[in-house]
Amino acid sequence: MQKRHDNLLTARLEHVVDAGVAHILWNELYTWYDVKKIAAGTYRDLNQRWDEITDGDEGRLMKIEGAGGIFLAAENEVMPLFEEKVSSEE
Repeated sequence: MQKRHDNLLTARLEHVVDAGVAHILWNELYTWYDVKKIAAGTYRDLNQRWDEITDGDEGRLMKIEGAGGIFLAAENEVMPLFEEKVSSEE
């Protein structure tokens, strides 16, 4: 990975810490990692970088895939949209 791409990726992961979420385009990942296919090695590297940046304080790095790329979020920031209240009258 080129140094400038390394810096862009690090900035994007730090944005997850600061803002709670960041978006990475598929084309950015292909360019940054100089690959034709996004495979397990790419995700392992993202996870390792995340662990180095957060020291595990933010939980796991979570992703939501879309047509244009992936949204990354800290596990500690992700929650269900709605939770049913459980009735105790059963």
